Amino acid sequence: MRGDGGAQRARAMVARSGRAGASRVAIAVALLVLAALLAARADAAPRCFGAASRDPQHRCVNARLARLVEPTPDQALLNPNFSCTPEKISEDLTACRFGAAAAHARATVALIGDSHAQHWRSALAVVAKRRQWRVYDLSVPLCMFSTATTGAEPPFDGFCPRWNADVLGFLAAHPEIQTIFTAGKARQFVKPAPGQTAYQARVEGYKSRWATLPPSVRNVIVIRDDPDEDVTTKDCVRRAMDRHRPLTRACRVPRERALHPDPALAAARAVGVHAIDLTRQFCDARWCYPVIGGALVHKDADHLTQVFARTLGPFLDRAYGALTISSTPAPTVTSVEVTAGSE
Repeated sequence: MRGDGGAQRARAMVARSGRAGASRVAIAVALLVLAALLAARADAAPRCFGAASRDPQHRCVNARLARLVEPTPDQALLNPNFSCTPEKISEDLTACRFGAAAAHARATVALIGDSHAQHWRSALAVVAKRRQWRVYDLSVPLCMFSTATTGAEPPFDGFCPRWNADVLGFLAAHPEIQTIFTAGKARQFVKPAPGQTAYQARVEGYKSRWATLPPSVRNVIVIRDDPDEDVTTKDCVRRAMDRHRPLTRACRVPRERALHPDPALAAARAVGVHAIDLTRQFCDARWCYPVIGGALVHKDADHLTQVFARTLGPFLDRAYGALTISSTPAPTVTSVEVTAGSE
């Protein structure tokens, strides 16, 4: 393997370091080994890397990833979303394009929602590459694609309704966009109407917004919100790294605390909109994990790292392929078959 030289250099560095720097060098060794694994095949991630290690159809274990994490917690906040080309549409709407060029695209789709939609950009980029799609990300932080009254502070209380209107206008002006993917923070700020709970306000807001879509939009696909982690989780991961402990099951968070009911998913089921639920790539029946297959899941408490989101791409692609687009009511895809190490 091309990474053997890197591993030898790492071992020599450990030998020279002595006990005082052992923990720091152990981390350096782990990163060198990860780099070697990534270099082993330029066109693919290591076997079982990221979400592939939690493939519900094919058991996938790579012991070499057990003590590795990419990015590290300290690097995570510097890890941006998948890059794209900005296009100013209006004062309140800037689209971000990626995927196939217009002349070669087999389809044009849109990604719409708040920052919890934006962090799916890296996964959707995998789907776009496989299916030769052109994608417009119309998302903006703190704004739900919804008629619900936002509970965010100014200027978002005025901005979010204008953004919603501009998104609808953009979709009407681009009838080639027949499919939209939408996602949002499950507990996004909202002001419920009298007699409503915040959850009910979110559900009704989604249903009402989808009812106003232009007829050119034929398919709405909700991506279920990801689980949260505790504010102490990153420090826990750092300690495990410092002690050179396996990270496979370290710092896990109880599923009942990490995974919140998603009003967008509930609204989708109520009105027959398609939904994709990839919770099994994050959690088992009891726990949700902050490091999965050597990839750090979140860059903060609830936003995905670009690295982990990309490993979700094959699962998102297969889940999309499993949808029966013309079905009513639409199914929710919760389990997909992805060959281990396919990305």
